[in-house]
Amino acid sequence: MRMKEIIYLDTNLVNSLLAQQNAGLVTKLVNENSESDSNAEGGFEQSTTTVSGGFTALVKADGNHSTTENENYNIVFSRSNRNLIETALDDYSLDLLLHELEDNKLLKSSNFRDGDFVFTVGKFDFFDFEQLKNVFTFDEIEDILPGYDEFKKLQSEYKRVKNNTRKEQLKDEISHNGWNNLESIRSMSAYFERLFPSSNLAKVSNTISVLPKEFMKVPTAQLGLMQLSGRQIKILGICSSTFDEQTPSDLSMMTNSMELLKKAPTAILTIMLDSFDLVSSGDYLIRPIAIYYEDQKNDYICFQKTFA
Repeated sequence: MRMKEIIYLDTNLVNSLLAQQNAGLVTKLVNENSESDSNAEGGFEQSTTTVSGGFTALVKADGNHSTTENENYNIVFSRSNRNLIETALDDYSLDLLLHELEDNKLLKSSNFRDGDFVFTVGKFDFFDFEQLKNVFTFDEIEDILPGYDEFKKLQSEYKRVKNNTRKEQLKDEISHNGWNNLESIRSMSAYFERLFPSSNLAKVSNTISVLPKEFMKVPTAQLGLMQLSGRQIKILGICSSTFDEQTPSDLSMMTNSMELLKKAPTAILTIMLDSFDLVSSGDYLIRPIAIYYEDQKNDYICFQKTFA
C-alpha cells in the first residue's frame, strides 16, 4: 500500500459517501485477545482413630478398632485478562473510498461537470487569509523594515496636503511603492477572512477549493514551507461549478433587487479571486474530499490504473 501524506481530509464527507455505497459504515474494528492463567493446588489427608479395650477375669481378651478416613482436595485459582484493541478506520477510509470510486469508474481527470468526482494532480498553492492578514501587519516591526518608514511618511503627507498637484504626485508615488501592494494584500486578506470564516483556500491545477480548518491535518506554518517543494499534490473532490463567462462579476449590471440578492455574493467572490489571479475562465470550484502527497515514483502507475 502506498503511504499518503494527508494535508486535508473531510472525514464526515468520506464516511457519508462510504455509507451510501455500502448501506452503512463500520467506523471501527475491535479485536479481542483473551488470556487465562490457572494454578491448582492438591493434597491428601489421612486421619486414624484407634479404640482399644480388654477384659480380665475368666476371659482375657484384647481388641483394637482402627478407622482411617482419606480425603482428596483440589483448589483451582483462575485469572482471565481481556485486552480490547480498537482500530479506528480514520485515514484508511480514504483508501476505501478511492477503491470504491475506481471500481465503479466514477473518477474523472478532466472535462468535469457539476457533480462529478474529481481526481487531479498539480502544483499546490495554499492561502490562509488569517495568517496573511497577521503577516502583513507591521506595527511591531516597522522600525526594522527598510523603506517602510518613508512609505508611512508619504501616506501621512497625502492625508494632510491641500495642494492638488502635490496630492496627485504623492498618490502616484504611493501607488508605485512596493509597500502599498503589501498593505492592499493585508486589506484584501482581512476581507477574505470574513468571506471564508474558519477556512483556507487551495489552488491545485485548474481547481480551487475552500478548506474548512477543522479538517486540516497539517499546521498552517508548516504548509507555507511545504509549498516551496516541487512535489505534485493530489486532490479528490466533487465538482461544484465552473468559472466561465456566465459567472456574474459585474455588480453595476444588476439592477433587480432579487438578482442582487442571488448573484452579488458570487460576483464579489469572483472579483476578489480574480484580483489575486487565483481563477481563470474554465477553472473549477471543487468541494474537496482529500488533498494529499503520495510517493512520486508511484504517481504514473497510480494514474494509469485509475484512468485506464
